[in-house]
Amino acid sequence: MARVIGIDHLVIRVADYARSRDFYDKVLGFLGFKRKYEFGDTAGWSNGKTLFWIAAADAKGKTHKYRKGDIGFHHYAFELASRKDVDALGAFLAKNEMTVVDPPGEYYGREYYAVYFTDPDGMKLEAMIWAPPKKTKRR
Repeated sequence: MARVIGIDHLVIRVADYARSRDFYDKVLGFLGFKRKYEFGDTAGWSNGKTLFWIAAADAKGKTHKYRKGDIGFHHYAFELASRKDVDALGAFLAKNEMTVVDPPGEYYGREYYAVYFTDPDGMKLEAMIWAPPKKTKRR
């Protein structure tokens, strides 16, 4: 039996390649990725483990906007190392006037901490961690 050992990459189609490349340069750069590849209207970023690509949509694809609920891609979640990292990304997104759908906080119970945001086409992105809040010492 074959066994998947990881996800090598994914590709997201975008309406305005230059606008999206600039957005992902900022966000992915903040998350520790570097743009490693660019071929015409396609770019790929790597953090040494995962590749994240964008490519321009074709003419027919550009005739309609991305809509959550359609068949296909729903969202991408970046797993971060700490709640502090989720908070830092939330602050970065706000400082750069990027669209935050749901601010850093607990979702789905106390152990799931995330921030939800969208790219220029409205594609939902998430940064999260499965970690309960740190216990505070009682006096």
